[in-house]
Amino acid sequence: MNTTTPQLTHAPPESAAPHPIAPRRGAASPDHPTLGDLFYEGAAVIGAPAFYGPPITFLLGPWLLLVLLLIGPFALILTILVVLAVGAGLLAVVAAVIASPYLLIRHLHEHSKVHPKPQATRHLFHKHRVGSSRLSPLQPKGAS
Repeated sequence: MNTTTPQLTHAPPESAAPHPIAPRRGAASPDHPTLGDLFYEGAAVIGAPAFYGPPITFLLGPWLLLVLLLIGPFALILTILVVLAVGAGLLAVVAAVIASPYLLIRHLHEHSKVHPKPQATRHLFHKHRVGSSRLSPLQPKGAS
């Protein structure tokens, strides 16, 4: 009887798939550009001058909106936002139509009034008059 655990004499078998080799930083192969290179190429395409044709955002923007509208929650939120924006615009137009006659009349009344020119005060220093009862008598009492 063998009471000890068996010892492994060889290594476990390796998988048949080759191990991926991580690329070194800073040295990119010509087949795989770095993320920065991809960004700069994309920025050049998006920001191309108009004489090369329309910018790619004008071509892909409507397609992106169409794809996003296929998503239910996005379509609901966008619909609510459009309805609120149209409602706010209509409310502003109605308020402007109702308020414009009142504002016009008030404006015309303000300019038609004759504003008197401010006049200079006649007395720069106001003299206070004091009643005779408050003056001290020049003659003693009882001598009249």
